[in-house]
This record gives sequence, structure tokens and C-alpha cells, in this order.
Amino acid sequence: MTAAEQSNLQSYKDDLIDQAKKGGALVAGVADAAAFGVAPEGHRPTDLLPGARAVFVVGGAQPRAADWRSPKAAHMETTSTSDRISALALKLAHYVERNFGYYALLNPPGVDRGQQPFMSLALAAELAGCGTRSLAGPILNEDYGFMYYSALITTLPLPIDGPAKSAVCPAPECSAMWQEEETTPCLSVCPIADGGCLGGRLEDGKILDSQYDRARCAIRTQGNWVPGFQKALGLALDEPDSERRRMILNSTMFTRTLWSMTYSNVSQAQCFECMRVCPVGAAHRELN
Repeated sequence: MTAAEQSNLQSYKDDLIDQAKKGGALVAGVADAAAFGVAPEGHRPTDLLPGARAVFVVGGAQPRAADWRSPKAAHMETTSTSDRISALALKLAHYVERNFGYYALLNPPGVDRGQQPFMSLALAAELAGCGTRSLAGPILNEDYGFMYYSALITTLPLPIDGPAKSAVCPAPECSAMWQEEETTPCLSVCPIADGGCLGGRLEDGKILDSQYDRARCAIRTQGNWVPGFQKALGLALDEPDSERRRMILNSTMFTRTLWSMTYSNVSQAQCFECMRVCPVGAAHRELN
């Protein structure tokens, strides 16, 4: 590739990042489409878009500072912000095709077969240098901490950013807490040994190992979401007594589930406790 061609591709990338930031993204990065070898077959960029060369990742739209402050965490079910970042990525995909003349595909929100994502956004964000994995699971950006991610897959050979050079987790505060108590803020609020979802160990300021109970976490983060709707609907259909059937369909649980699904068009978590106590990005959550 000539120097002129490289300069042209860099200008495309700069333009795309500028459009992303204007659209509300806090971070953006590019992953090599060929770097997803650890992903299961069928869930790699080239499986969704043959000939894909790059994955452009955008992050932002995390819950507002007041969302973290509110003691009524259930309000997050119907005040979704995660869909905004997906809408931005879709807009950017159109921008690539209209202005640069390359194919661009939004990584579909939601899940494919077997409750698996079409392509792991966590892996994409990590490979694009937007953040690194945490003990609690989510990708953490070194400046903003937890945020939502979306990605577009494209045949445009954008210059690659690659993974971040240093790990964001554990934060210095977490390492200090581990030295004193052998736990961290996220592990302490949801300990796997006490019915929680998270476990792990640190050594020399690094994650030695981690544990995550997906089933427990799904119950807590998606209680009023598609699985809850399916369960309640199945119970209602199997209930022979009309009064009991009416009680199920008019229950608080079923009503909240419908509100969550209709107002949050992508899965909106109902438990943020591990992220609420995370010190990474905490400065952006502290206001007057």
C-alpha cells in the first residue's frame, strides 16, 4: 500500500471518529476483522460480512450520573440508554457506504441462536483498544469505566488500533482493598461463594483468575426481560383457571416486563451493583 493510500485511509478513519464523537460517542477504535480467532465459528466479523477488513467500535451512552445515585434501581428498566449507541453505529454504517464506497454492516443487537451474540461486543471493544476486561466482566475504559458498546463491520481497511497496552482492572483502589481484605468492591457486593455471581483473585496487582455465574447473573439482570416474559406467558397459557390467568397477565412482574421490553429495545440490565461500586470512571458519576 502506497503512502498516499495509507494517508487516504487514515483520513477516512479520522472522519469516522469525528462523526462518532459528534453523534455522542465517548470513545472509538478499530479492531482487525482477522483478529477474532478466539470467537466461536459463526460469530466472527467475516461470518456476518464476507470480506470484512475492520470492525469500528463506538462506546458511550452509559447510565447518567443520577441513575447511579438513585436508590430505585428499577427505573433503569425503562430509561434505556444502550439503544442510543446502537443507533449511532447504524448511522455510521450508512455514512461509510454513502461516503467511502465500502460495505458496512451494523453488528446486530440482541442474540443469535443459543442465546449467543452475533459477534461479541466485549471482544470487539477489547481488540479495538476501547478498554480491557474486568473482574466483574464488562469492558472498562480507563477514563469512563463502564459504558455500552456497538460496532460496525466493514470491508473498508481502516488503520487498526489493536488492544490497549495496559489493563484497566484492577484499579489501584481495588488492589489496595485486596491487600487488606482479599476482596474488591465488585466481588464484595456479589460474592459467588455467598450466592452471588462474581469470584476471583488478584496477584501482584493483576487478575490471577475470575469466576462468573452466568445463570445467577441472568436472573438478576434480566428478570423483567424476554426470559421473564416467556416464563409468565407460558404459565398463563397453561393456567386453566381464568382468574389466576388474569392475575398472571396483570401482575406487576408481567407489566414491568412489557414496559422494559417495549421502552428498552435492547436488553436493559436491572442490576448494576458491581459497576455502581467500581472506582474506574467514578469521577464522571460524582456531581452536585
